[in-house]
Amino acid sequence: MSRASLRELTAPRRGAPVITSIGIASGIGQGREAFVQGWRTGAVGTAVDRVRLRDFYPKRRAMFRRMDRLSQLICLASALARDDQGLGDPAEVALAVGTDLGTLEGTWSFLSRLRDHGAARANPMDFPNLVPNAGAGYAGIFLGLQGPSHTFCQHETCGDEAIGWATDGIASGWFDAALAGGAEELGEVRAAATSAAACLPEELPPGEGAAMVLVESRERADARGATPLARILGSWAASTPDGRSPYVFDVGAGPVRDLIGRALSEAGLEPGDVGAVLASPGTEHGLDAPSADHAVRLGVHPADGAVRVALGALLVADRTLPVHTGGAPLQGDAVVVVSAARGGSIRVTILGKA
Repeated sequence: MSRASLRELTAPRRGAPVITSIGIASGIGQGREAFVQGWRTGAVGTAVDRVRLRDFYPKRRAMFRRMDRLSQLICLASALARDDQGLGDPAEVALAVGTDLGTLEGTWSFLSRLRDHGAARANPMDFPNLVPNAGAGYAGIFLGLQGPSHTFCQHETCGDEAIGWATDGIASGWFDAALAGGAEELGEVRAAATSAAACLPEELPPGEGAAMVLVESRERADARGATPLARILGSWAASTPDGRSPYVFDVGAGPVRDLIGRALSEAGLEPGDVGAVLASPGTEHGLDAPSADHAVRLGVHPADGAVRVALGALLVADRTLPVHTGGAPLQGDAVVVVSAARGGSIRVTILGKA
């Protein structure tokens, strides 16, 4: 695919939003401090430990009983971001969540009961949890967010797309801050579906987790005394021609490299400025920079682009943090996050020094 055929979906128009608060729920740690410690010591973990939301939302306990696990992960990561450097006035904060399959485990269980036992066993109280934006709904209620809310389900670019939407909204002046990221749960149904569709390299472990970051204008961050961790220099997207199978990774090296080249050019960077690449497994990016070993250490799931954006911000903010196990810290001034999805979607996010 030629450069001219790339379809750009999101690009910064003014300003450079910053990432301040970070909330990560992963198999190597929950919260920024625990995650950084786990990453620094080479920890490996693909499943999140038990989620205890009552510790983060003590006034919402009555709602926890019927919450699905995916919504719990989203709300946990959102609370961890809130407790990192705060969110500021929640009335100003938009919300963007990416999840490819939504509450797949709960949906399968609900439909199985309906099929096997009839409507009498299909509890209507469980049904609201089956929609993909259930987690965003819970997080918005718990945190009192009053800005625009959107849920993205674009396969393996869903988490990056949510952060790209937040970036574009701030750069365009639509809103001044957004809590954005993504999450996926790990369960038997998703594992079986992933295996049947052969959409995950056999040598990589499936994982789960959530990452939510507060993206805000630099002016807002300064006004509330928050320390920016990284700037989002832009988020760009492209897609291969229509007609690609939604079950198959069919993105060649050419389109990925073309989009990276355009992104670097519009961000005012050269390839030599890139200090690390955090890419989807098997993506041929063509950059001469160290790659993080996130796929092996954290597992792989469709919304892990959000985790990689959060990790990229941490690498930019802490120049002693190794890019990969046993590796050196970031050498350049920028981190490139690349995601490629089933069906041919591509997303490139570039992070720079704050």
